[in-house]
Amino acid sequence: MHISLIKLIFLIVFISVSVNTGAQNKSEKKSITWSKNVKVKKLDFKGKIDKNSKNIAQTGANIIIVPYAKKGGKYLYRVLAKFYKYKSWINTNSELILNHEQLHFDIAELYARKMRKEILKTKLSNKKIEESDYRRIHKKLFKEYIQYQKKYDLETDFSRSESLQNKWKKFIAQQLSGLEKFALNI
Repeated sequence: MHISLIKLIFLIVFISVSVNTGAQNKSEKKSITWSKNVKVKKLDFKGKIDKNSKNIAQTGANIIIVPYAKKGGKYLYRVLAKFYKYKSWINTNSELILNHEQLHFDIAELYARKMRKEILKTKLSNKKIEESDYRRIHKKLFKEYIQYQKKYDLETDFSRSESLQNKWKKFIAQQLSGLEKFALNI
């Protein structure tokens, strides 16, 4: 009887792990978490092309704050820059356009790092950070992030200006490098 109970517990744990692992894999297929070693490819743009749009591509990038562990009765949170495959579409084979869209994703990571920096600053000054602090930081910097994305599109003429596109690429690389200590190692 004791062995049967152990087998039953093992089976339940195995099924739970299998279901959770399957859910994680399915979730990962729908989005990409920013990493310096991973660049978006045309095949990652799985969204429906907007035939009414004047654009030839759209990147569904976002910055999210997600709980990842519980410590002392409170959740710990992680800031992630995500690329959503089914909210992103591309209607060209142009490498220039693909690079332009990658930079939208890089800008999401830039602002994720700014959020991580601000969160750390808050932790160091208060010794304790509340969920409301995360929300306040996200709200403030997310507004800046949206404006920055618009500025990028306008200044590069939606990637039509290759020279300005290259300037922005270098500038964003410098900004990311300057905030390297706030990068996630995932």
